[in-house]
Amino acid sequence: MSNGIAHGHEKGTTGEGPAYAHSPILLSPAQYERLFFQPGGGPPRSTHFTPRQFGNPTAFAIVSYLLTLTPTVCMLMRWDGSAPTSFPGIIGVFYFIGGLGMTVGGIMEWVMGNTFPFVVFSSFGGFWRIASAFPDGGTNAATFNHGVQLYFTFWAVMCFVYFLAALRTNIVFVYVFATLVLTFAFLAAAYHEAGVGNATKSLMFLRFAGAFGFANITGGWYLGIVLIFAAVEMPVFLPVGDLSGFLKKKKAE
Repeated sequence: MSNGIAHGHEKGTTGEGPAYAHSPILLSPAQYERLFFQPGGGPPRSTHFTPRQFGNPTAFAIVSYLLTLTPTVCMLMRWDGSAPTSFPGIIGVFYFIGGLGMTVGGIMEWVMGNTFPFVVFSSFGGFWRIASAFPDGGTNAATFNHGVQLYFTFWAVMCFVYFLAALRTNIVFVYVFATLVLTFAFLAAAYHEAGVGNATKSLMFLRFAGAFGFANITGGWYLGIVLIFAAVEMPVFLPVGDLSGFLKKKKAE
């Protein structure tokens, strides 16, 4: 037993000596949820997971998310001389790491039958691709800013839905979506203030968004470390707060 994963081997023979064929790994609901963040802690069609068939795409999607959001929130908070006007310098990061990376990770989650991670990662892949297409430095047009305000408002709503769904995964995932709701809410507020011509409040709300985004990535980096350590069977157990038994569907009598 290593990192909550039970490995089984079936001994076989070849002309040159013994060989080992990997049998499917049996994962408990908590173990499956820990690796894939699938609500309810189990795959929808099978209780077996064959590691040599596919790698775990969850870690790849999380890392893509972190390597995109981390510099973004630092710029929102104006760290080390940066500012939101620094975004054009990382447009490639938005498109290729955030957009493409999370989309590929989402598709692989779909292939493995993990609906919730597929929806989350694919939607955020779309978010980063859209971010890469925003006008450099934005615009002062009120209609543009109010339009972006609505866009971020509905992202806050969607993240709240993800937050509710995450109550069936783990505590860290719940924390990540809770902070994302606030991040998008403050982004929406910032663009609203820009739309009414209040630049001072707009910049203040952008910093608030960056602060909650930074709170978000602390949970994200923790999840990334958990997944990477599990991938290499590091002899360190990092808890994520399993919620696979929370809000369970009642069985029909």
